[in-house]
Amino acid sequence: MNRSAARAQSASSVDYIVDIVGLSKSFQRRTRSKGSYTTLKSSLLNIFRSAKTRAEQKTPTTVAIKDLTMRIPRGSSIGLIGRNGSGKSTFLKLVTGIYKPSHGSVSVLGRVAALIELGAGFHPDFTGRENLMLAGVMHGLSRQTILERFDEIVAFAELENVIDDPVRTYSSGMFMRLGFSVAVHTDPDILLVDEVLAVGDAGFVAKCKDKINELRRQGKTLILVTHDLDSVERWCDEAIWLHQGEVKDRGNPRRVIDAYRQFIEKGEERQILDVEEHRTVVDSEKIGTPELARWGSREVEISSVKVFDADSAEKRVFHPDDGISIEISYRFNASQSDVVFGVGINRIDGLQVFGTNTSIDRVSLGALGDEGVIRCDLRRLGLLDGAYTIDVAAHREDGYPFDYQQAVIHFSIRSDNKVVGVVSPERAWSHNDRECVCV
Repeated sequence: MNRSAARAQSASSVDYIVDIVGLSKSFQRRTRSKGSYTTLKSSLLNIFRSAKTRAEQKTPTTVAIKDLTMRIPRGSSIGLIGRNGSGKSTFLKLVTGIYKPSHGSVSVLGRVAALIELGAGFHPDFTGRENLMLAGVMHGLSRQTILERFDEIVAFAELENVIDDPVRTYSSGMFMRLGFSVAVHTDPDILLVDEVLAVGDAGFVAKCKDKINELRRQGKTLILVTHDLDSVERWCDEAIWLHQGEVKDRGNPRRVIDAYRQFIEKGEERQILDVEEHRTVVDSEKIGTPELARWGSREVEISSVKVFDADSAEKRVFHPDDGISIEISYRFNASQSDVVFGVGINRIDGLQVFGTNTSIDRVSLGALGDEGVIRCDLRRLGLLDGAYTIDVAAHREDGYPFDYQQAVIHFSIRSDNKVVGVVSPERAWSHNDRECVCV
């Protein structure tokens, strides 16, 4: 048997539990124009428009999924990532049969537990017991099987004291617990999870994650939609990055997640630069906003400000351990011998995070020409996730302002660090005078 034949035989032996071919899904948009809000009389007249007239009007559509072909092996764990509106939730609803494809086909082999909109089928006037029985039947369980598992489902949901109350009296957390418990106790072959673990108390969320891990160990197939990229890396064998309804990348979770993060950061950089390009200078009396404010005599003028990373690339999105360089170009419009240059970093809400100048740092600039460039290198930012602005200034030693520009640069810090606050100092832990090792 040659190599290509062997590969074909190996591929054909794979047990695919989800098989998707040429899948597309479009939705008609119901956007109303400003002029469509009319009087009752005109609305009644519109009812009698001819069918021909209505048929001639083209209804705009939104394409959520575009010509998607995908096969998911049984027992695998797949993480779907992508920005809001990329088609992730639509994909799950096509797999569950909630939506019908506009084109193509979806073949699913096995029972599906969809943790998408937990409790969506519950009747508010039915009790928890009645809704549990009804949901079990809808998942394909017999009445006898439901009764056998009833106590286990209720105990997992922690609803023993209220199971005979109408679910309209339940809190959103209780609603979620009952829906999750029913779904995971139906012997599913495929578990679809769409951000539902983002709600609920920490104790129950931890129990849900343990249950999902148990199902994975039993060889169940997991398709996870989440913005928690750490969960995808921890739980999934493969990551699929959807962008505008198409697969942009697929493969090893670490590699795909890194590519996705780079894509997001580049997009954020473009947005920040666009804002800076169209931002107008506001009056100095309004400097409480993060908009650019500028004041001073301009005897020494700051002509441009740029921010670079360690590779001398101009950027607007950084990470806590990154170093940055702030480059200030200046020119003299009048002779001056007493000039101090300063930089400051503020959080977007106006909190001053850091500020220094050449006088504070006791820097000798030497002879200053009619124009030149001052560069301040911050070797490690140490800032936590958030949006920040940079101020720059040229002034005399006594504070007399030549040119002060507030919020001249906007930038962002992106980090998965769970540390709270504003900064992340370099640190170490020890126990009984022995330094602890990071794991």
